[in-house]
Amino acid sequence: MYRKPFFLCLFLLSFLLEAQQPVSVHLTEKDGLPDKEFYNIIEDSKGFIWLTADKGLFRYDGKIFKNYSNPEKRGLSVFEPVEDYLGRVWCNNISGQFFYVENDQLVTFIDLGKELKGELSSFLVTKKHLIVFTKFKIYYVNLLSKEVILKFTTEFQYGPPITSNETILFGNCKSLFSLNTKEEKEELLQFNFSVPKENRGNAINQKTELFQLKSLLFSRENYKKVNTFFKLDIDTNTQVEVKGLEELKNNENLKFFENDGQLWVATNNGVFVFSFKNDLFKLEKHFLQEYFVTKVIKDKDDNFWLTTLNNGVFVMPNIHVEHLNVSEENSNISCLEKIDNNTLLFGTNKGDIVFYDTKKHEEYFIDLPLAERVSAIKYHPEKELIYISKDVSGFLMDYNTKRIESIKNFFTAKSFSIIDHKDLLFVNYANASLITGSDFNKVNKEISANKRAYTSFYSLISKTTYVAFVDDLRAYDDQWKPNNIRYKDQSIFALSLSETPNGIVWVGTFKEGVFGIKNNEVVYHFTTENGLISNRIEKIKADQNNLWVAADNGIQVIDVETNKIKTLTKRDGVVSYDISGIEILENKVYFSSNKGIFCIDKVKAFKPEKQPKVYFNQVEINEQEVALKSDYTLNYNQNSIKFGFNVNGFQFNQKGKYAYRLLGLNDDWITTETGINSVKYNSLSAGNYTFQVKPVLDVESEENCVEELKFSISRPFWKTWWFMSGISILVLGSTVLYFRRKIKKKEQQRQIEVKQLSLDNELIALKLENLRSQMNPHFIFNALNSIQEYIVLNQKILATIYLGKFADLIRTYLNHSTKGKITLQEEIDSLEMYLELEKLRFEDKLNYTITTSGSLKPDQVNIPTMLIQPYVENALKHGLLHRKDNRILEISFFINEDSNTVRCLITDNGVGREKAEEFKARSHKNHKSFATKATQDRLALLNYGKQKQIGITITDLFEAEKPTGTKVDITIPFTK
Repeated sequence: MYRKPFFLCLFLLSFLLEAQQPVSVHLTEKDGLPDKEFYNIIEDSKGFIWLTADKGLFRYDGKIFKNYSNPEKRGLSVFEPVEDYLGRVWCNNISGQFFYVENDQLVTFIDLGKELKGELSSFLVTKKHLIVFTKFKIYYVNLLSKEVILKFTTEFQYGPPITSNETILFGNCKSLFSLNTKEEKEELLQFNFSVPKENRGNAINQKTELFQLKSLLFSRENYKKVNTFFKLDIDTNTQVEVKGLEELKNNENLKFFENDGQLWVATNNGVFVFSFKNDLFKLEKHFLQEYFVTKVIKDKDDNFWLTTLNNGVFVMPNIHVEHLNVSEENSNISCLEKIDNNTLLFGTNKGDIVFYDTKKHEEYFIDLPLAERVSAIKYHPEKELIYISKDVSGFLMDYNTKRIESIKNFFTAKSFSIIDHKDLLFVNYANASLITGSDFNKVNKEISANKRAYTSFYSLISKTTYVAFVDDLRAYDDQWKPNNIRYKDQSIFALSLSETPNGIVWVGTFKEGVFGIKNNEVVYHFTTENGLISNRIEKIKADQNNLWVAADNGIQVIDVETNKIKTLTKRDGVVSYDISGIEILENKVYFSSNKGIFCIDKVKAFKPEKQPKVYFNQVEINEQEVALKSDYTLNYNQNSIKFGFNVNGFQFNQKGKYAYRLLGLNDDWITTETGINSVKYNSLSAGNYTFQVKPVLDVESEENCVEELKFSISRPFWKTWWFMSGISILVLGSTVLYFRRKIKKKEQQRQIEVKQLSLDNELIALKLENLRSQMNPHFIFNALNSIQEYIVLNQKILATIYLGKFADLIRTYLNHSTKGKITLQEEIDSLEMYLELEKLRFEDKLNYTITTSGSLKPDQVNIPTMLIQPYVENALKHGLLHRKDNRILEISFFINEDSNTVRCLITDNGVGREKAEEFKARSHKNHKSFATKATQDRLALLNYGKQKQIGITITDLFEAEKPTGTKVDITIPFTK
C-alpha cells in the first residue's frame, strides 16, 4: 500500500480577482488589424466600428479594416472619433486639423493649428458647431461659415466633456457647465468644487474629469498624478468623496464606461470592474492587467471592444463565458469531476489531480507518483472516496483525510461508474470489470473480457448499465444480461453518455451526432441536419431538461422538450473545442480542456438573438464598380452584374450566412456558404429583375430584413419592333436582289465553263499535236532504220537495247500525255532516254550534259508536261544535225525557291538559226513545224489568266561575228 501526504498549493487572494475573467479574442495583425497602437474606438449608428490609431483612421465592417486618409492630413495619427447627427464620423490630429468622413472619403473641415498650438483637444459636434475643448479654452466653429469663436477661457483646466441625453456637461475644479445640444444654449451651473486644502493655490494644475454611473454624476480629481473621486449632487451643490476606488489611485489614462450598473475603467494597468452600492464602490474584476487599455465600448451585439496602446484590440464576445486562470502547469486537463457545488476535481496530462474552489478561486493540487496522464477520476459521495486512474497505475483517495492508496486494478481506465450507489464499474482498453466489495484490488465480476471499452454509465431511473465498446453500445439489466442497442440495424459507436430526468439516456458518438435512447430503443437522433454544429461529439452532460453537447467545433445546449438548440463557438468566447469534461455547478456549466477550465452562465451566456441588418456595399456591372442606387437601367450588353452585401458586426460573418434570389430569373432562395457575401450573374437576358438578400442566423429572418435592388436590362436594338420590321423589308429586298444576282452569276459561270471547256478541248488537241511532234515520222523512221540495220548486221543485242529504249520512251511520252504536271525529275529522265536514242542515231558524235542546282531536289518541283523536249529536239534537228562532228548540247536547270521558279537553259554549238533556215530552204521544206506551233499555242493557254507566266527567250550565239550556236532560256513557275 502506498501512502503519501498530499502536497497543497494555495493561490492567495491577491491573485483571485484575475482567476476568473471574461474570455477575450485578441485581434492582431494576423487577423487583418492594420495597427497595434490604438487611442480610441466608437460604434456608429450603422454598426460600423471606427478606430483611431497611430497609423490613421480605420473602419471595420465585420470583415475588413478600411483606412481613411487624404493628402492634406499632416502625419498619420488621429484621435477622438465622434459621430455627428448626420452620421458623419469626425477625428482630429495633434496638428490641429479636424476631419470628417462623407461619401466614403476623408474630408478636411478646418485647420486650427494656430489656435491649438500642438495641444491635443477633445471635441464635440452639434447641429451648428464644432466645439473644441483645450485645457484653458473652448472654441466654437460654425459648421457652415467655419467662423472660429473663443467662447470660454479659464485659469483652471477644463476636463473632457460628457454627454447625457441632449445635455453636454463639462467643467473644471471650480465650475460646472451644461450645454443643451438641441438649443445650443450654455448654462453655468453655480456649482463650486471644494478644492482640498493641500491643493489650494495649485488648483491651476489640477485636472477634473466627469463620469456617470446610472443617474449619478462623479468626478475624478487628479493632482500630482494622484486620483481622488467624488460624487456630485447638482441640486444641493455638494460633493462627497467616495471610497472603494483606491485601486485607481495611481493609475493613468482613466476612461470610464458603464455596463449594467457596473463601472468599467480602462487604465494603463488593464480594466477594473466595480459595483456601486450604498455609496461604496467594490472591485469585482480586474483583467488584462499587463495591457495599457485606452478605451472600452459595447457594440449593438453586446460584444465588448477594448483598444490598447501597444497590443492591438481585444474583443470580449461574451462576458458570461469566463476563463478560470488555472496555474500553467495544471492547465492541460484530461478529466473533470464534481465534488460539490463549490468544488471541482480534475486530473491533468502531467499526472496530478487538482481541487478547485469555484467560490474562493483557490487551487489545491495533489502530487501523485509517476508523471503520467490521469485517464479517469470518479467521486463516490456516499463513501467519500475518489477513484483515480492513470496510464499504468491507479489510486484510491479518502476525500476527508486525503490519504492515498495504490490500486492495481484501476490503471488505464476510460471511466468509472457507481452502480446503485455502492458497486464500482470500471472500463479500460481491455475489459469492463465490476468490484462489489471493499477490496478494490479484487475484481468480483468480469462483465466483458478482452474487449476495448470507451465509457460507461449507470441509469438510476431504469437500473440499467450502459457500456460503450469499440464495436457496439451494450445495455445490461440488473442481472447483467446484455442487450446490443442498434440504430437501423447498425452499431452505435459511443464516446459519452448522460441521462435527463425523463429517463432518456443520451449518447454522444464519434461521427453520428447524438442519440436519445429509452427502453433500449433510439427515440431521438440529432445531427447536423436538424441543428447540431457537428456530428463528431466530444462530451455530453445532462442538466435537467437541457443537454450540453461539446462538439469538435462548438458547444451547444439542446432543450430536450422543445428540441431547440443554442450554439457557442470561439467567436462567442469558447476557449477550446478539445473538451475533456463537463460539470454543472448551480447556474454555471464548467468545461475542462487542454487550455484549462472555462465556465458558461447557463442563462446569460446566450445573448438574445437580434435580427441582423444587411446592406449593399458594392455593385459591379461588367467588372466595373458603379455607384450604389436602388434602381438601375442597363443596356443589353450590361448583363454581367455582381452584388456585394454585408452585415456589420464582429460575429455574423464568422457564423452567419446569406439567402438571396433574383426575381425575374428564379423565385427560390439560395443560401451562401459562411463568409461569402457576394453574388455574380453572367449573361442575363433582357428583362426586369429584383435582387433580394437577407441574413440567415439561428433565428428565422423576418421579411422586413430583406434588402433589394431593382434593375432592368433593355432589349438590344435588333430585337425592337421597328428594327425587326426594317430588317424584314431589308431581308425581302435583299432576297430578291440576291436571287437575281445569283441567276446572273450562274449565267456568267456557265459562260466561263463553256469557254473553259473550249480551252480544255483545245489544250487536249495541242497535247496530241505535241505528242505527234515528238513522235514525228522522221525520228521514228530513223529509229526503225537503225534497228533494222542492227538486225541485218546481226547485231541483235544492240537492236534489242535500242528497241527497248525506244519502247520505254514511247511509253513515257504516252504516260506524260495524260497528266497536267510532272516532276522536274520525270522531265529529266525522259530527256535522258530521248537523248540516248538520238546519240545512237548520231553515231556517238553527240555529247550532252544535264545538270541541276538549287536548294530543292528535282522530285520536289512540279512543272507542266511536254514543255522542254520540243526545244531540245529543235536544238538537235536544226542546230546540231548540220555539224559533222563535236556536237555539244548542254541542258541546265536552276531551281529558285524564293521565287518558286525553274530556269532551264538549253545551249547547243550548232550552226545557228540563220544557217538552219538556209539548209531548210535548200531542202525545199517550207512547211511550218508542228512542234513549234503546238508549243507556242500551249504556252498561251498555260499562261492564260496567270500572274506568274512561263517565259521563253531564244538567243543566237556568235563568236567573231560567226554563229556558234543557240541558247534557249525557259523560266517556269513551279509548285511543290
